[in-house]
Amino acid sequence: MALSRDLRLRIVDLVATGVSRREAGRRFKVAASTAVRLVRQATELGHVEVKKPARRKSKLDPFGDGIIGWITGQPDMTLAEICARLKEEHNLRVGSSTLDDWLRGKQVTYKKNGSRQ
Repeated sequence: MALSRDLRLRIVDLVATGVSRREAGRRFKVAASTAVRLVRQATELGHVEVKKPARRKSKLDPFGDGIIGWITGQPDMTLAEICARLKEEHNLRVGSSTLDDWLRGKQVTYKKNGSRQ
């Protein structure tokens, strides 16, 4: 559970007045390691905001240009067709939901409509 910005600032401010990090953690009922981390973050980065998680790598990343090229060349390709082509050309088995998540992460969307079919 993320701590509120207000609580983070109060912990850092209390430590700045001379109270130890462990004591500040006890006063605000958070782990001592959390107080230590917040003060270090405030010192090194200049803020106490919640850090964004690092983006996980996908097994589709190395084939990204090819996938985007396929979609550009044939805009009405289905996810199943792209999955089959990945299997044929790169021997990469991937589920359509994984491919859909990857495309959404890359902000590649296209709407199917009756006139294309």
